[in-house]
Amino acid sequence: MKNIILTIALIISILGVNAQESVETENTLEQPNFVKLNLLTLLGGKISVEYERVLSKKFAVGVALNLRPESELPFKSRIMDIVDDSEVNSLLDGMKSSSTAIVPEFKYYLSKKGYGQGFYLAPYVKYAKFNYSAPYTYDVSIEYQGQMVYDREETISLKGDLTTVTAGISAGINFRLKDNIFLDWRIIGPGYGMSKGNLAGKMALNADEQAGLRDQLGDLKESLNDLPLKFKMDYNVHANGADITLNKSPWGNIRSGLSIAYKF
Repeated sequence: MKNIILTIALIISILGVNAQESVETENTLEQPNFVKLNLLTLLGGKISVEYERVLSKKFAVGVALNLRPESELPFKSRIMDIVDDSEVNSLLDGMKSSSTAIVPEFKYYLSKKGYGQGFYLAPYVKYAKFNYSAPYTYDVSIEYQGQMVYDREETISLKGDLTTVTAGISAGINFRLKDNIFLDWRIIGPGYGMSKGNLAGKMALNADEQAGLRDQLGDLKESLNDLPLKFKMDYNVHANGADITLNKSPWGNIRSGLSIAYKF
């Protein structure tokens, strides 16, 4: 919340400065290029850089590259609170991930200034790949004649990746701060598409361990299917571990940003 307040205050101050400036000469295509660094995504440990090429007063094209080194899931506590499912959260709790994404987009500037300035709408396509690793704990229990003989926990290390493709549209506004320095506020950019991926764990399992892992993965499958995006999961447990497949499933994302830009 503090970061949001600071962001709004910064935008308001910039609007005030621009309102007091004298009318600038009409823009041309003499400097049609922007390079941008998204400051907002740095809060989540992600580096996002963008290149934009102005084609005319109203139109521009761009591409963004997003990189996030391996770390815990960003905003993990908030995600787990939203999911609110013990089976899914047991997987998320110890998960580490990294990601790479490329996002081409087409921008349409609605303001009179144009040439890369003012309010814009930007249809985009986002391709992203996530790499995951997580310890997964499951119960191994044996009953004999209705009595529990023993009950213990085992942990298998899972690794894998998830690929997503989404399409959406962003809305934002690009301000001149001073000379060739701009501030691009991407207000919101919802997107929707598909995902698929896999996880695998390599570990020698006896029959009881296979049964315990199989039962718990069955519960995880039901929990994932109950989520709003309804992940479609299949799994195979065997003597050498487990293979988990996430079949084509819905995926959503929201783009936002506050980027410092240099025009040249």
